[in-house]
Amino acid sequence: METSGQNLFGKRVLVELSHAIEQFALAARPGDPLVVLAMFQKASYFAREQAVYRDIAARGAVTVVGLAEDVPPELPPGVRHCLFPGSDELAREWSVTVLGPRGGATLVATDLETVDPGAATLEEGRRFRAGWSFRRADAYGEVLRLRGRLRLPPDLRDQVDEVLHAVLTEPEPAQQDWWNVPLRFLAGRTAVSVDERTRLTAVLAATDADDTERDPRTGLHTERFLHRWTAGLGGSLPVGLALLRVPGLAGLREQFGLRAATDALAGVTGCVRDLLGEGDRLVRLDEEDFLAVLPSWAPDRVLRFCEQACAGIAELDRVYPFVALPAAAAATVTRSRPLPLDELRERVGERDAVSAEVEPAEV
Repeated sequence: METSGQNLFGKRVLVELSHAIEQFALAARPGDPLVVLAMFQKASYFAREQAVYRDIAARGAVTVVGLAEDVPPELPPGVRHCLFPGSDELAREWSVTVLGPRGGATLVATDLETVDPGAATLEEGRRFRAGWSFRRADAYGEVLRLRGRLRLPPDLRDQVDEVLHAVLTEPEPAQQDWWNVPLRFLAGRTAVSVDERTRLTAVLAATDADDTERDPRTGLHTERFLHRWTAGLGGSLPVGLALLRVPGLAGLREQFGLRAATDALAGVTGCVRDLLGEGDRLVRLDEEDFLAVLPSWAPDRVLRFCEQACAGIAELDRVYPFVALPAAAAATVTRSRPLPLDELRERVGERDAVSAEVEPAEV
């Protein structure tokens, strides 16, 4: 497949391109030799597209979906699955390939496991490196690649081979190089249009923000924001979570007055905010608990974040109101959904308040 035009794409662009290639499969003559191979990463993503793959399989196409799951999901009639572990490189692949004697199309994207910091939600902000083609030879190469990578049962491998042999008996479609150019142009324009629409949607969302998504005392995000920002998030993106508890904050106003409590709270939030990157978010869960959401962070980096945050908060006794504010932290890097907040709360509650130790979970 031609890769010279590969670029960085958001999720919405790939959804549109995937749908175009799926329509390519549905446009084939029913009963013609046809194979459709699609890598979906997680079963939750395939669940949204079940209907179209049911229709593709019903037209007689050899239809295979690849999933990074331990247990196969319920599939429509005629749709076959191939599972692989989350550690496999295929777990980061989003691809759709359609191949038959009369033509082929393919999209292959690699999940960069990073997020556009300006995206309205984490799921919409996921970024990929992708390339696509509407040439049969490129689709043939992709089917061969996946045939070699996937553990297909013998009967399914035979069905794929039958389509490959049928393709080899037919010459390359004479006009495909001609119509591949406008198809790639249209796909590229679609990508530009979707990107622009996504950007404008994010701008409009920012100007029409819900007041309940911000804590009035600190300006930090609230748990309501967290639920919206992580809505629809599948299990493919690793998310670092650091729960910081500062028990001394709760009684400061009663002991020392409003100004002292306000300044101490500002000191705590400032310490933590200084450690965040552009795409990270700090959420105030309650009077004492703060959650740093750190998309794509590695476990060792999350550990350093917790150590630095706790150390910075411990040094706030040197400034007004000169009150010691020991902090405790619990952290994880997870692909679990929903996010394991209850587990983090339980773990941080078991710690001595002066402890800065953290226990990162396995990714």
